[in-house]
Amino acid sequence: MTQHHHHHEHKGPGYQPTAEEMEARYLESEQLWSGNPNSTLVDYAGTLKPGTALDIGCGEGADLAWLAAHGWDAEGIDFAPTAVARTRAHGLTARVADFAELGGTTYDLVSVHYGGIPATAEAVSLLESLVAPGGTLLFVHHEMESDEVAMPEWLAEQLTQLEVVELSRRERHVTHGAGAMHHRDVILVARRHS
Repeated sequence: MTQHHHHHEHKGPGYQPTAEEMEARYLESEQLWSGNPNSTLVDYAGTLKPGTALDIGCGEGADLAWLAAHGWDAEGIDFAPTAVARTRAHGLTARVADFAELGGTTYDLVSVHYGGIPATAEAVSLLESLVAPGGTLLFVHHEMESDEVAMPEWLAEQLTQLEVVELSRRERHVTHGAGAMHHRDVILVARRHS
C-alpha cells in the first residue's frame, strides 16, 4: 500500500473521496497524475468542431491544456484548491467549485473523467442542463460499481434531454500517476439535438 492510497484503503469500490481527502493527496506529491491528457478526450474531442468546453474535475489540467491547444475555449472546475492552483500555473482557466454549484451556462463539450457526480436525479438534470444545443457530453469512469457515484451505464439510462450516441468499454494503458491501477474504462457519449 503506497502513501497515495492510504486515504481510501478501507473504502469499498466506487467510493468517492471528499474534497479534503483529495486535497491531501495533491499535497503529498508535486504531481499526482501522469500529466498526459486522457486518451478518450483526445479521441472524441478530436472529432468535434472546437467551441466552449467544461472539464468537471479538471485535476492538474492536462485535459484542459489539450483542449486549449486544439482551439477550445475551455475552463475547468475541481474541488481541490491545489489542483486548481496547478492548473492555473499552466495559464489555464479553472476555479475551485463543487459540481452542485454549476448551472446557468452551457457548453459545446462537457467532459467528466472519473468525476464524483452523485447518482441522483438532481445531478443528472444539472449535468444535462450544462450541454448546449448540438453539444456533447463525454462521461468516462473506471469499470466498477457504485451506489453513490454516477457511472456511465447508469447515467445512460437516466438521461432524458440527451441522446446516447455511444456506450462502450476501453482498455486503459496508463503506466504512471495515480490512475495507473485502473485497467478498463466505460465511456458514455451523449448529444443534445441542435
